[in-house]
Amino acid sequence: MANYLNRPSIFEIATAFDKPDNDGYKSVSDKYDEHKVVYNQLNDKEKSLSYRHPFLALKIKENREKAFRATSHFHGITDGYGDAIRHCYWCALNQVSDGLNSPNAKKFGDAHERTSNNSMNAKEMDLHNNSVGYHLGNQAIINGWSEKELLNNVINAANSGKLKIIK
Repeated sequence: MANYLNRPSIFEIATAFDKPDNDGYKSVSDKYDEHKVVYNQLNDKEKSLSYRHPFLALKIKENREKAFRATSHFHGITDGYGDAIRHCYWCALNQVSDGLNSPNAKKFGDAHERTSNNSMNAKEMDLHNNSVGYHLGNQAIINGWSEKELLNNVINAANSGKLKIIK
């Protein structure tokens, strides 16, 4: 009998085709290997959600990359100002991706915070900032904000003390 546990997941297969390189599309095995590394970094809860919501998982991965790019120039990228903005913006983008008041963005965000290397203070900070992000994501949907407007509202939330910052 075949061991189905060693087969690639829908997440791994689907992400193998998502981005072209400079010469066109990479071979399936190259793309698969790239995404397998990302997938293997997920905790069990994130993997479970990715199996159940593969297309949302892909969008959340894209949103993560957007949030990192948008906040890379901020100071305090670990438990500071930049980290707070990154978490809030990522979760706001996830909420927009999944729709008004959808619970799945929060499920993915909460699952992400289950990592064992987070201190209690960092986890509390991240969960708070994620929560502000879901609210701002819903506001973006209601008000038709662009991603730039959404990011500006996240920065305003940080500057007005609505986001938690440890350092």
